[in-house]
Amino acid sequence: MPYRGNRRDSLSSEYNYINKKKDDYYKPLSTGIIGFTAELVAAVIPCSSYNAKHPKTRYLPELLPFINKVCKKCRVDLRTMLYAIIYAKRFGEALERQGSSARGEYGTCHRIFLASLLLAKKAQDDDAVYFDNKQLAECTDGIWSIKDIEMMEKALASTIGLDFIVDEETIKRFVEEHRSELCWFH
Repeated sequence: MPYRGNRRDSLSSEYNYINKKKDDYYKPLSTGIIGFTAELVAAVIPCSSYNAKHPKTRYLPELLPFINKVCKKCRVDLRTMLYAIIYAKRFGEALERQGSSARGEYGTCHRIFLASLLLAKKAQDDDAVYFDNKQLAECTDGIWSIKDIEMMEKALASTIGLDFIVDEETIKRFVEEHRSELCWFH
């Protein structure tokens, strides 16, 4: 019996780390991937950088700190973030196809990010993804309600034409296409 105990103790910490329950494993996103996400989402639609006009969004932080806050509070993993980025990109491409010259108000990019993130979570249907509409609404500190988050999700889904399929090949193509922007990310 002591042999088994010693053998178990001699296993590498990496092995033990990998074999923890799913709920116990979470690796925060790098600042690089969060920055890349903010840049890509901000490029989807031109938006006003002035936030004092609308009483609801005047306390909304800039996009980068907002994404960082949401990702930390909701424990967003890399796979979910890649899905979200792909959905945000599809949204921008759909606007271009429609010939839209829309310009968003301050907070539009924040809404695109939240809707993309929620679609990404739902598309994976993975219990290891830890957030829902309510938690996303809480991350906005009362700026948007659960109903607002649901409406954002429906609008984004409708605009991308219900194109939710993101498979391994889609992720590989996306990473390859953005390799130069992601060169800092291993």
